[in-house]
Amino acid sequence: MLAGVVAAIAATTLAVIVADSDDRASGIVVPVPDSTESSGLPAPSLTATEVAATELTVVMPSAAAPPETYQQPVHSAQQQAPASRVTNPTPTTNSPPPQPPTGQEPVPARFDPSASFRIVNHVNSLALDSGGWVQPGTAMKLWESGSPSTNLQFQLVETGGGYYRLVNRTNGLAVDGRAANTAGSWVGQRWWDASPALQWMPVEVGNGLFTLTNRATGFLLDGAGRGTQMGAPAKQWPPTGSQNQLWRIVRV
Repeated sequence: MLAGVVAAIAATTLAVIVADSDDRASGIVVPVPDSTESSGLPAPSLTATEVAATELTVVMPSAAAPPETYQQPVHSAQQQAPASRVTNPTPTTNSPPPQPPTGQEPVPARFDPSASFRIVNHVNSLALDSGGWVQPGTAMKLWESGSPSTNLQFQLVETGGGYYRLVNRTNGLAVDGRAANTAGSWVGQRWWDASPALQWMPVEVGNGLFTLTNRATGFLLDGAGRGTQMGAPAKQWPPTGSQNQLWRIVRV
């Protein structure tokens, strides 16, 4: 009887040990005799030989296959497109960048044909003067620019191509280059007849200053310099770059 009790205790202890190991080693199955507390029946009497003959079956899991490498799924929205290389276009030639056109005619100024203007020399501050009621062919002269006389006032009436006729407000005569080809020749006045000699191109050169170029000869209206006295004739010269050829066109 004592031997049976000892054998039952040994079997129970082994079951507890194996069950405890199950927490650390999954897959081991150990059959454990029913407890007398749950069945209400006395524990079976086993001899030592019967205990030894009892097979304890332990089911071990088969060799586990090596875990597969986990790959993070890539969603289509997260797929990276190959980085595109941004390159600057290579010029096919070594030509310089475009430059503004040169050698073009300067753009002439525009004037109100109904207004009156004084034409004042930049160097001596004398103004172009018709001399009043004079005969056609009379020389234009230079006079003190502060005079209010209409002898010193002109209408600038456009004739086309940037050219104007300069019409005196007193006598109605137009400033005449006389088709003179001699540098330093005097400037006259006569009735308008559409002759190129009666047409002048005012071109602004900066700071409110103008040159006045005759259409027939290409000569510029010239104030004859600083020492010119009032009443001296106005002149014309080829372009020289002299300030004597610069004028202010002042609206009255």
